[in-house]
Amino acid sequence: MSPRVPSSAPALSTCPRPGLLEDSWQRSLSYGLHRDDDSQPWVARAQLKDARAENSWIGQLVAPQLSRLAPGLNAHPSIIVLSDATGLVLETHGNSDFLHKAQRYALSPGNLWGEHARGTNAIGTALALGRSCEIAGSQHYLNRNAGLTCSAMPVFRPDGQIAGVLDLSTPAASPHPDAAALIRQAVIQIEHAWVSRAVGDQRWLLSLRHDAEPSAPELLFIVEDDVLLGANRLAMEEFGLTPAHFGATSVATLFPHIALRGQADTLLAQNQRRYLMRQTAPARRIYRAGAVPPAIPHDPQKEKALRILNAGIALCVTGETGSGKEHVSRELHARSTWRNGPFVAINCAALPEQLIESELFGYVPGAFTGSSPKGHIGKLREANGGVLFLDEIGDMPPALQTRLLRVLQEKKVTPLGSNTTWEVNFALICATHQDLAARVEAGAFREDLLYRIQEFHFHLPPLRDWPHLADFIRTLWNELGASARHLTLSDDAVNALAQRPWPGNVRQLMSQLRVVMALADDGALITRFDLPADTRPNRNSAPAPACEESAIADAQGNMSEAAKKLGISRSTLYRRLEKRQLTG
Repeated sequence: MSPRVPSSAPALSTCPRPGLLEDSWQRSLSYGLHRDDDSQPWVARAQLKDARAENSWIGQLVAPQLSRLAPGLNAHPSIIVLSDATGLVLETHGNSDFLHKAQRYALSPGNLWGEHARGTNAIGTALALGRSCEIAGSQHYLNRNAGLTCSAMPVFRPDGQIAGVLDLSTPAASPHPDAAALIRQAVIQIEHAWVSRAVGDQRWLLSLRHDAEPSAPELLFIVEDDVLLGANRLAMEEFGLTPAHFGATSVATLFPHIALRGQADTLLAQNQRRYLMRQTAPARRIYRAGAVPPAIPHDPQKEKALRILNAGIALCVTGETGSGKEHVSRELHARSTWRNGPFVAINCAALPEQLIESELFGYVPGAFTGSSPKGHIGKLREANGGVLFLDEIGDMPPALQTRLLRVLQEKKVTPLGSNTTWEVNFALICATHQDLAARVEAGAFREDLLYRIQEFHFHLPPLRDWPHLADFIRTLWNELGASARHLTLSDDAVNALAQRPWPGNVRQLMSQLRVVMALADDGALITRFDLPADTRPNRNSAPAPACEESAIADAQGNMSEAAKKLGISRSTLYRRLEKRQLTG
């Protein structure tokens, strides 16, 4: 007979769905436990000693949190219980009176509180769920524990594995009103300190915040050789990271526009959110975002492409170089049902032919001369559960096309040098600026692979054909940082830019705007004459009458006053006049 969860019991408030409490009771029943069981499972002193030695993080990281919590614990009948990843109690601290009374509940070190030992309880159920939970009174499976209300939360190591549990226990008749919040705050700080200490000399720390407030949650990542090695819980929750990602995921998978240069400011992630960054350690290595492409204007075809991606159907994005094929693919991933998985990109044209196979399929240690002694997981397995983006698919060597086709049909990958086959499940987006049908006619691309990767075709128009291009240029100008420097792009400059053919599309436009911004003084008004010469719509046409001379005349030759009237600096005014003389 199934156990009945008391209807009068409070809900499992910090668990994600109501059925979890009932699920826990069902597990308790399957362990052969009886509600009236009065046994107290525990381990021998020697085993407890060994467990404490194996969990040195408690002594190193928890002590500061206990000091912070001590005043509140002493003022209330409550105790803090620390367990390892099996539910073995290692330390108990708190109110001395309640500590004595808690002995009847077997909360002292050496007692086992996993669900297999005590049934539904905060420590054991938090371990089973891998998240925080609160068990109050008769929600406990064993009747003997109904006098407790407990709030617990797992502590995660930087590699994503559970190290143990932090629990706050009180009498059921006198629960602590802020127990869940206190435990969460303590655990978050423990995990923050753990990741910070794990950096070392050869690694470095990437620190992100949602905003500049000092109290804003901080997402931490440990990176070595551009590979994610660890993170704190906040970062793992934000990006859906699991232990399998660490050591196998490049940092560019999460942060596509990342680049090692200069001082940190902001960063755009694959989830399309921007994060503030701060420098941590070592000082010489810090990520800074490059220029961030704006959102590509709304296109009904893009909404169709999103449905295709959600259905797991292969999508082929085509368009001229620089038209935003990768950017729109990342946007689709971030909005799709695959968003909790990685976005793994590989440029088939950027890798030497002999390396593409090992990059895609991975290899075992010693598979070939010069290979990493650790082996390599490969992009196909790295993309499991997410999206694989193959850029410039038209440049993939014919022999590799055959292997890729087999993977797409069978959803299985065999690394180089291995006989082991791995199952994979990912959505596929391919991109190219080439005419794949023409490549098939030329014998350079497999026809059957074309049909497999182009189940749905999404074409991006060139920038020159975009509607409302002038509005897009203004948006891009501000997103590149013009607003922060109070730089204004005049209407004549916008119109001049909008009339260009832009063979390099968005990428070329961004480059030109960055050049203009780099040459401008803060607060300047940018006119068509401040644009690089090759961006003028017609170099042979006579320039429109300038307003600088008029402003100088009105100011009676006072250059400072003329610059002020124009809303520019005096140096910008001199530079414009000099450029006018040079261009005739």
